[in-house]
Amino acid sequence: MKPSIVSFQNVSKRYGSCVSLSQVSAEFAPGRLHAILGENGAGKSTLMKVLFGLVRADDGVVRVEGVEREWKSPADAIAAGLGMVQQHFTLVPSLSVIDNVMLGREGGWHLDRAAAIAEIEAKLPDASLRMDWHRRVEELSVGEQQRVEILKLIARDSRIMVLDEPTAVLVPQEIDALFSLLKKLRDQGRSVFVITHKLSEVFQHCDTWSVLRLGRLVRQGEVRDSSLEEVVRAMMGSEPPPPIRLQPRSQDRAHIELLEIRSLSSARGGRGALRDVNLKVESGEILGIAGVDGSGQSQLVDAMLGLHDVVGEILWRGDKMLRGRRDDWALISEDRHRQSLWMEESVELNAGLGVERQFAGGTSASSLSVIDYERWGSVVAKWLADFDVRFPHRGERVSRLSGGNQQKLIFARELQGRDVKFVLAHQPTRGVDLGAIHQIHQRLVELRDRGVGVLLISSELDELMALADRIVVLESGRVAAQFDRWAESSKQFDRALIGRAMIGASV
Repeated sequence: MKPSIVSFQNVSKRYGSCVSLSQVSAEFAPGRLHAILGENGAGKSTLMKVLFGLVRADDGVVRVEGVEREWKSPADAIAAGLGMVQQHFTLVPSLSVIDNVMLGREGGWHLDRAAAIAEIEAKLPDASLRMDWHRRVEELSVGEQQRVEILKLIARDSRIMVLDEPTAVLVPQEIDALFSLLKKLRDQGRSVFVITHKLSEVFQHCDTWSVLRLGRLVRQGEVRDSSLEEVVRAMMGSEPPPPIRLQPRSQDRAHIELLEIRSLSSARGGRGALRDVNLKVESGEILGIAGVDGSGQSQLVDAMLGLHDVVGEILWRGDKMLRGRRDDWALISEDRHRQSLWMEESVELNAGLGVERQFAGGTSASSLSVIDYERWGSVVAKWLADFDVRFPHRGERVSRLSGGNQQKLIFARELQGRDVKFVLAHQPTRGVDLGAIHQIHQRLVELRDRGVGVLLISSELDELMALADRIVVLESGRVAAQFDRWAESSKQFDRALIGRAMIGASV
């Protein structure tokens, strides 16, 4: 039996009264592809940051290749053969691929690019991994930029590689290409750690899995000997929820065309600028918008809210609409921290923001200045309970809640505080754990079944394929393809075809 490449013994990390890691002990074999799993706040990223020297443990021992290590900084870890690709890349967009790969390793004032390229290509496990070394990083796709990050680790001879949520913004073809590369690196003898929440990828590509829950290591196993239900149970501490099954749209109710977008184009150019976008959303349906990040999704949302200069028309129930949010729209923004929550204010205050009319002391418009705060507290308490938002007390700062509870708070406010006819949901489950994802998905389907129209924008293709009646693919700001779950044709949902459309290939 091979000795461990990495071992943790009773590793703990606290931030004030918050315990991020508690007595974690684990062994990891060399030359394997290890999946590190857990719900939000489970400690998985913290554990890997301790390994890489970004976080210093309060207690415990970390051994790398049998040697006890206590890094002063990530530079020490890099020198010892470790490398980490963060979720948000650390590339310089204006520099070339080779300049980014060699940044910090130039060896003097002048970089001999030809020699550097030859050195790196000699280390590649496969000639197909070569890139256009002189191309600027800003011209690359997200998947190509991620490959540059991995090439940096190869150039540094990293024997242990950590990737944090590496497939979060990749299309299916890029995900397959990424894991093909990681397997080749593994087969070279390198040890690869992948922090992820996508269990389908774990079971398709990884060798082992380790689950943290509430800062503790609860289970480890070999993927080939495990079931999906076993891993989900370890992550959640309970039986996995049943899958959501979308039923055909009810024919008992007339489906009204709620939203129509006609020939919508951005008034200015730039990355993601809209180009002649046409789409419709009916009552009682979920229309999904697929596309790699930066394909025009944010510009579409901003245009609907009146925040983005466009030409074209946006119609609500057949009438040309003044751009801006309507009172009967629920809005789930892409960035909850900057766009939906007042992070350092209380749970109670945030739960009523934007729907203050519910708590007015009188009936006239002028009475909105008089808020019945007692009613505010009692009403939002019911909303929060209905959405199972968990917090110690209503005066707690919302920044102290987990990402899942923050997102559920927004859903509670938007859906309970309004007479909702339409939901604009932009990345509604980003950074949310499995339990909260299931609850959010369930709510969206319930709204759809009640006759509400839903525009669901997500970078998670699995999410769209599970929930949407139709999927429109945006690519470079234009509608590249449309797919219908219920169609009796080639335009039914097909993961490979949707993925091809997302990267601009013909379908």
